[in-house]
Amino acid sequence: MSEQQAAVVGASLMSFMPGLSPGQRSSVQLAILQAEQETRFVHEQGQVEDWYSYYKNKLKFYGWDAVPPSEVHWPGQERSGIVDSALKAISAIAGDDYALSTERAMQGLKRNARALLQFEQRTRQQGVFQLLPCAPARNGSVDMVLYHELVDVSELSAGFLYRQRRQKLLRAELVRFNTRLFDQQFRSKVQRSLQNVALREILDLKV
Repeated sequence: MSEQQAAVVGASLMSFMPGLSPGQRSSVQLAILQAEQETRFVHEQGQVEDWYSYYKNKLKFYGWDAVPPSEVHWPGQERSGIVDSALKAISAIAGDDYALSTERAMQGLKRNARALLQFEQRTRQQGVFQLLPCAPARNGSVDMVLYHELVDVSELSAGFLYRQRRQKLLRAELVRFNTRLFDQQFRSKVQRSLQNVALREILDLKV
């Protein structure tokens, strides 16, 4: 059984609980990065405004299903630590194990200057950031909390993740990824699409 793992994947901080195989982690990371790349392209072209909905539809295309959907909202003027609120949302959706996995990934991110810089840069570029804790599920699937926050670029100075700031609309839901389906239908194509991108956009963390 593998140990706790974490990685920055584009604008997402991912954590992987023990029990996920290297192949499952790789499939999830490739699907996440491909969906982000495709969403960022159409968003920058002005073809879509709702980044989250388009992104989620791309994830569904690559093998994700809502299990079951839920949204978490905080009042727009409430001030609280972003880390605490994120962990609270994740715990409410999927339990303390997911929140603990994310917290360990955040600690690893804070110790890795290169990964932290990339995470902050991608977040500023897209105006969104995501926390994605993953756990093994039945039949070779992977359960993941999709925590997404739309943010103002003015709030995203260096170190924003670890400071207090005004919260905006948060979304958090539990999704399930069929890694076998992804591997059979999409993996080869996605690997070719990302061959010039993946090495610089997927950065492993020590947790």
